[in-house]
Amino acid sequence: MDPSTTNSLGIITTTTTATTIIQPTLVVERKYHPKRPHRKSRKGCRNCKVRRVKCDEKKPSCHSCTARNSTCVYPALTPSKTAPSHSASSPPSISQIHAQSLLLLQEPLFIPRGRDEVDMRLLWFYTTATFKSFSSGPWPDRNVDKVLRVDVVRHAFASPFLMDCLFALSAMHINKLGYREINVPPSKELLYRARAYEGFRKAVDAADPATFPALLACSLLLCGLSTYVFRLDEPRPLYTLDWITLWRGVSSIVRMAGGRSLAPSGLLPWMFRPEVDLEQSARHVPSNLVLMLASIKEDTNPEAEDFSYIESYALALKVLGSLYRELASGFGPMLHLRIGTYFTFLDRDFHEAARKRRGPALVIIAHYLAFTNFNGDRCWWMEGIGDQEIPNIYDYVESEWRPFLQVPMATVGARSKVEIARLLLNDPFWGPCERRIKQEECEEDVGCVLGSASNSGVAPSGPDQFDMTTLGEECIKLERDMNHGTIITELAEE
Repeated sequence: MDPSTTNSLGIITTTTTATTIIQPTLVVERKYHPKRPHRKSRKGCRNCKVRRVKCDEKKPSCHSCTARNSTCVYPALTPSKTAPSHSASSPPSISQIHAQSLLLLQEPLFIPRGRDEVDMRLLWFYTTATFKSFSSGPWPDRNVDKVLRVDVVRHAFASPFLMDCLFALSAMHINKLGYREINVPPSKELLYRARAYEGFRKAVDAADPATFPALLACSLLLCGLSTYVFRLDEPRPLYTLDWITLWRGVSSIVRMAGGRSLAPSGLLPWMFRPEVDLEQSARHVPSNLVLMLASIKEDTNPEAEDFSYIESYALALKVLGSLYRELASGFGPMLHLRIGTYFTFLDRDFHEAARKRRGPALVIIAHYLAFTNFNGDRCWWMEGIGDQEIPNIYDYVESEWRPFLQVPMATVGARSKVEIARLLLNDPFWGPCERRIKQEECEEDVGCVLGSASNSGVAPSGPDQFDMTTLGEECIKLERDMNHGTIITELAEE
């Protein structure tokens, strides 16, 4: 009921109160239509980029250029960004080595008995970086990387001397690169090296068939480990002559073990060496070396022994000719493999002439050392050997042999591999090319296992070709050079 009031004039006024009823508003939900993602065109044609319109990237002509009757031109594809290359003075960082590793590596959940954290760190570095210097590269149907990273490590866990060799190599590699992130004390490197030499020598003397695969792997790895002598503050002159002994010991161990017994070891793909066509290679021997061989005459003087070694010199020159022949075709994995296996083709007489420091043998070795410059970027332990040893050979030989050393001496201190190749090939206009390995070069009829006689292109080596005690004596010499007993005593006290 509306309230009413009477005013002073007697008029009744009625006041009406309005009531506002608020009803809830119904909200109608609209169906959600997702927006189409705006995909930027990064590979569009040049016309669309200039006009700032979206290009449908159809080829050979996009829709916009077809409608405008314009010539549709797409920009050239640019390669993806890669990490900048590193020079010798700026080694790659540890994080980049992590990224370059092909396997997903995790830190071990436990450390095996008898090993410490440094050991595990060195084993990781070997399987990530160091193994590459012993790999022959991308050969079809020959997975050498797997052998080095899996099979060699498997044998190392069963043979401590091989494991010590892996540790010593990794430590030497790390210290050469100057990695401070991986803390490897120099005393550790010396200890591993001493143990590797001692253990290898004892295994050679024992000749236990169960250790033959580890002996074979260690004999190859010692060829790299022993190069520490070249980097000493006062390196021993002509150490290359002792280095040859270790190289020749590889094929001797293969003959001692036998190919059949090595087949289950998984190491045979690593033991491959390419065939040498002696007739073709002889045509690539430099003319001045042919003249050197022709100048060697039979002499009644007892001190003139070179004529008795002339057949060994001829064989060494023919195998050296295979390096010149391969270099003429360009840089590639095959050249790398021929350089690494050169000394395994030479016979006992050449080894004897080299140890006697005969002039022709030293001249041939000097020419070979010039080729090691091509392996320096791939085999870090070969870097600088030629520049150091070629002048030592020049200073040692008599004056009659020095004219034959002009080319090797010219390569000392050369600025690039191309310059060295032009000097060796005597071709100032030679240009490099990366030659890929053909499938037919990897078939069984063009190569053989190290030390075997079949398909090698070289006369087979007899059982008396190399005395295994010589290899053991070389290890003793290396131990003596390191003051082995003192090192073991001092490090044991630490």
